[in-house]
Amino acid sequence: MPTGPNSPRLDRRSFLRAGAFGAAVGGATLLAGCGDDLRDPGVPPLPGGDTKPADTATWRLQGDPLIAGSGSGPLAGRTVAVTDLFAVEGQRVGAGNPRWLGLAPTETTTADSISRLLGQGAAVAGITQTVDFGFGHSGVNAAYGTPANPAASGRIPGGATSGAATAVALGSASVGLGPDTTGSVLIPASYQGLWGFGPTHGTVSVLGMMPLSKTLDRVGWVCADPTTLIAVGDALLPPASASPFGAAVTAPGVTAVADEHVQPAVREALASWRRSALPPLSEQDLDIAELPDWYDAVTTVQGYEAWQQHGAWVSTAVGSVGDEARANFLAASKISESTYRRSLDELGAAGRSVRDYLGSRVLVMPTAASPAPSTADDPGNVLVAEKLRTTGMLVAVAAVAGLPTVTVPVTSPGGLPVGLSLVGPPGRDRDLLALAGRMAGTGITARS
Repeated sequence: MPTGPNSPRLDRRSFLRAGAFGAAVGGATLLAGCGDDLRDPGVPPLPGGDTKPADTATWRLQGDPLIAGSGSGPLAGRTVAVTDLFAVEGQRVGAGNPRWLGLAPTETTTADSISRLLGQGAAVAGITQTVDFGFGHSGVNAAYGTPANPAASGRIPGGATSGAATAVALGSASVGLGPDTTGSVLIPASYQGLWGFGPTHGTVSVLGMMPLSKTLDRVGWVCADPTTLIAVGDALLPPASASPFGAAVTAPGVTAVADEHVQPAVREALASWRRSALPPLSEQDLDIAELPDWYDAVTTVQGYEAWQQHGAWVSTAVGSVGDEARANFLAASKISESTYRRSLDELGAAGRSVRDYLGSRVLVMPTAASPAPSTADDPGNVLVAEKLRTTGMLVAVAAVAGLPTVTVPVTSPGGLPVGLSLVGPPGRDRDLLALAGRMAGTGITARS
């Protein structure tokens, strides 16, 4: 299927071929098809040249490589794990959903971001699994299985970029490419002890990435080291003159939102920062009472736009959608246009507040509110949901303003990976990446 921002929904004939139906009456969508089998993909045979992977919870397709790079360039020798939300010529976009994959046409073009990486010498190692439609932060997929978290056994991988992050953590790819609409690159990077980056909104082309939220969608990437993270930025970001940051700030109240595992790791990192040659670090609080409202505005805007994009299809086959995405779509189906418009206004006001607070400084804060949650002894995943919501509040600080964010790996006192985020002013993406690179030699980060 075409995957650009203006891509059409599947037509009526496609719906009928799927053997399901839905209806919308007076603006209230009736969700049908709850008896569908999540594990019955009905997918055509793999095209020639594709390899069915052994680890199907992480990969949908692998190659040796799947697509060769240009043969030369700064990314030569590096491989990319592409989240199954991007167009790859000759392949289908499966969006983490077997039923969608079974109906998807073969793509005739490749997403802009992938083409740029190929042009710089990188090769595509394969296509990795995701939460259905990229609409979830857990990384859990009921149909294909949940990718492992190599850095924290028995814990969730995190985010829509779950499979790609796991591939990087396992050393099966150098780069994980995915959407960072509301932290779906940053969260798995934090959970898996990796480096992750989400650019200023609008600076990296989303052409060829399946849309979820036109207001919040952006392409991000995750790597095991800062050198590769910066090299990918060189390939994807627009040119900009270097302008090192003169000051950094931390907000103690924001750090306090995180749990007892994350807070000590952040405090230790901040202490190391002050002893280093990094920009001077001061303290100035944000009003954390605003965070729940900012989070609600983000989720409302994302939800409404996701439903406008995919609701017609989801309403015909909700039983074929995994639990987390299904719950998100169900909530999204109830958002009125007036509520959406009001939330857009709230998003704009929140963004101005964050930009005014930040000025020309870098904000140093926790990436996620906890280490990767475990589903053990958590009936109904209630604790996981609570932790993901709190993490969503932290991610919202940058999301409301569309600001560039890099997460660097640090370690909790118990040895679990957690993330430290650097949030920069709009357009300072390269400067932010350069600062992250400087941190690698200071002893602040867990991996260099």
